[in-house]
Amino acid sequence: MSSESDAAPIRKPLCVDLDGTLVATDTIAESLLHVMKTAPWRLFGLVGAMAAGGRPKLKRELSKVAPVEPATLPYREEVLREMQQARDEGRKVLLVTASDQATADAVAGYVGLFDEAVGSDGVHNLKATNKAEFLVSRFGSEGFQYVGDSLADLPVWRAANEAIMVAPSAAARKSAEHMLPKVTVLSERPSKARAAVKELRPHQWAKNVLLFVPLYFSHQYADLSLVFAAVMAFIAFSFCASSIYVLNDLVDLPSDRQHRSKRKRPVAAGTLSILEGIALLVLSLALSVGIAIAFVNPEFVMILFGYVALTTAYSFILKQKMIVDVLALASLFTYRVVAGGVAVDVELSPWLLAFSIFFFTSLAFVKRYSELIQLKGDPMESLRGRNYVPADVPIITSAGPAAGLLAVLVFALYINSPATMIYYSSPKALWGICLVLVYWLMRIWFLAARDQMHDDPVLFAIKDRVSLIAGSLVVACLLLARYV
Repeated sequence: MSSESDAAPIRKPLCVDLDGTLVATDTIAESLLHVMKTAPWRLFGLVGAMAAGGRPKLKRELSKVAPVEPATLPYREEVLREMQQARDEGRKVLLVTASDQATADAVAGYVGLFDEAVGSDGVHNLKATNKAEFLVSRFGSEGFQYVGDSLADLPVWRAANEAIMVAPSAAARKSAEHMLPKVTVLSERPSKARAAVKELRPHQWAKNVLLFVPLYFSHQYADLSLVFAAVMAFIAFSFCASSIYVLNDLVDLPSDRQHRSKRKRPVAAGTLSILEGIALLVLSLALSVGIAIAFVNPEFVMILFGYVALTTAYSFILKQKMIVDVLALASLFTYRVVAGGVAVDVELSPWLLAFSIFFFTSLAFVKRYSELIQLKGDPMESLRGRNYVPADVPIITSAGPAAGLLAVLVFALYINSPATMIYYSSPKALWGICLVLVYWLMRIWFLAARDQMHDDPVLFAIKDRVSLIAGSLVVACLLLARYV
């Protein structure tokens, strides 16, 4: 009798929740985001469905207009292992979710470990107490195990008389431990603060050092009021750029999850939910505008809104246009230089703008080239979300280095212009910069050809020892030209 009693729990079916449990995201939010990106006018119909039949009706309509793509969801490995172990023990494994039945069926079919999938039916919302009552009617009180993640799962755990938790909140875990004799935590919840900082990508702020370029070349860097304005502009622009990074991650969710490195980003990985991502976007943009109003000038606020407009156009339209996307990326870097000029009220040199456009066009082509050479197989297989195929590589490897060398040519012509005589006592020292630029640009392209390049060459340069030495040499040449 004792051995049979001990073995009984092993035969209990394992019931698994979907949103936040099997997958580190909310499938309803995923579908709504897809509608907002592709067919925002459908939101009116979804509001009507919600008003007519509540959340179950909304889920049913969403499953029709924006069905979830199971292959793009971030699955939790610890839950998959628990499910596989249950199957190895001969137990049934069920997907029991408040998501619509169509979503449940699609996910269950993709995962291939479920004996049955049960979801909301368009009338009844299979959540919380409703889910507990359903499972008790099927398996009896304490006749099943349930894997969940949130406070809404407490009635189900109570009916099971034990809890199996995945990344639970502190409140959910405390409540479960208070009311149940057995609580198993498969994985801890990651830090939201750490995830938010990572999502803002402060390491990308290094790109915004370009805002200081107009101040330097105006040779007014001894004016502390202008230095302060430039620093505040840098901070404001950085938070503005971070809000766009969050927007891009929301827009590119499916493709990012298929990328070797981007799938680790907080929104793509599910460390931050879609709603948390949207809140972070709004907060970051509001902080950016507030700093610009308080410490810079009204014109710079308009520059920020212009940057938002340009990057939004890039995220939704331009990035899918061949060649246009590269020119847009180069323009976004040049825009930082323009923003720096507006912040300190300095007129920009046409030499500087021309150099910037050509230089960053070359780096943008490096980015696309690095992505393309990672594709294996069909030479006409397109990059996800981009209009490039491996067959384009020969053209890119011609246009990219050529653009970089044109930037060097612009700088060489600048050295021989009357402007250098005004600001530099030894302009011949600037020729050293030309040599450094040629070396650095060619090295970047060589490394890209060897698949040793990060998909963002600017970030690569920040971490690369040789690039840092090259940057130091450029600074040295500038100082020599100015003061020797």
